[in-house]
Amino acid sequence: MTDTLENSENDKISTGFSDILSFDTLNLDAQSFKTVSTKYISEIDKMDITSEEKPSIGGFFKDLKKWLSKDKQRKKENGFNDFLGYYECLNTSELLNKKITLSTARIDLHEGESVVEGKNIVITKIQNVPYIENASLFIITGKGRNRKGKLYKNFPEWIKDDSIKNLIDGEPIKGDGTYEVFIKRVYNGENNKGNNFYSIDDKDLNEWKENAKNNNNMKYKMALAGYYMKGPKENHNEAKFWYKQAEKLGSLEAKLCLGYMHSIGKLDFDPKKAKVFFKGVINKLEKPKNDEEKELSRIAMRNMALIYHNSHLKRPLEVGNLTEVKNLSDFKVNNLAKIKLKTAFRWYEKSFDLYDSQSAYNLGLLYESDDGIKKDEKQAEYYFRKAIDYDKNNIIAKKKLGNILYNKEDENAKVEGLALLTEVASIGLE
Repeated sequence: MTDTLENSENDKISTGFSDILSFDTLNLDAQSFKTVSTKYISEIDKMDITSEEKPSIGGFFKDLKKWLSKDKQRKKENGFNDFLGYYECLNTSELLNKKITLSTARIDLHEGESVVEGKNIVITKIQNVPYIENASLFIITGKGRNRKGKLYKNFPEWIKDDSIKNLIDGEPIKGDGTYEVFIKRVYNGENNKGNNFYSIDDKDLNEWKENAKNNNNMKYKMALAGYYMKGPKENHNEAKFWYKQAEKLGSLEAKLCLGYMHSIGKLDFDPKKAKVFFKGVINKLEKPKNDEEKELSRIAMRNMALIYHNSHLKRPLEVGNLTEVKNLSDFKVNNLAKIKLKTAFRWYEKSFDLYDSQSAYNLGLLYESDDGIKKDEKQAEYYFRKAIDYDKNNIIAKKKLGNILYNKEDENAKVEGLALLTEVASIGLE
């Protein structure tokens, strides 16, 4: 299904990963997603290390300290440009006049950001939200009397900044130490109204609730879940309840959306549970029979990739991953990060094979970044072009491809690149 260029060039990924340990030396499916910090370091002594003993522990701590120092500097210099993955949820209940899709990225400001740094991160990420339907940012500020309380208190002022106030769709949804910001976009002269809340009158809502009590009535359960996930009375506890009821009846969309909720942290942040739900969708749709099943499968695969991709960037060393490491020499933070990136790459490829535009775009980013995968402009160009082939409205892929083509010496490439960049500029994306 993939083209000749992709097949011929794809072996280069092995070059990018050639210096890491075997893919099977870590049990990535059992990860606990605990970020290593000083309070977790003592747990390392309890792990089952089979072939080497403590003489190399000092080297491990030295490696960890070096990585933390470099990562702190990287974030200071270029952290605003870090990859941000958008998890997707889909609800096509026949009672909903328009299917509900949600694409949400999680931003956690719990890593010591000052008020100024937090504001800059939020503004930058809002400015760079991709042109996808129903995009939102789920931002965790924390709350209280300390620094986290200041972030929470100052957030409403941040989003009044002139550079982003016209990008925000309505008032942010305030949670317990969180805010969810919905983004509005204009493309092809039309407002993207997909971020508006789904609204029904009280009579219909009561009818849905009454019919949902029927144990076998899945469509009303899914309709209620969608309403509470994205409605004027947004209630994540209610949404989760109805999704779980529908999932028990076999709804794969409900399973996908439960995984989405755990990935973002709506109610509770638990990527391990999220993976179980996403894999449940993937396993049920091993051989998708129609376009609807293909869409569900590729979204679940992309969501799986995002869990590993985001974890690679933010938590390359997590204690729960280390129980099957065979050698202390494997305790290289960069090695562990690359293993996760390799896993993400594989899931992106699976989703790409089902014609997923966002996965194609993310593969292009990986080949463009030179972060864990050897930089390859031809491969980046290939995947950005495929992202556009799969979705003509993937404007951010057009921007990436336009820049690559415009900087070539070939005149035809320059003309094509200029046309793409002109289209991008026409909607205000710099």
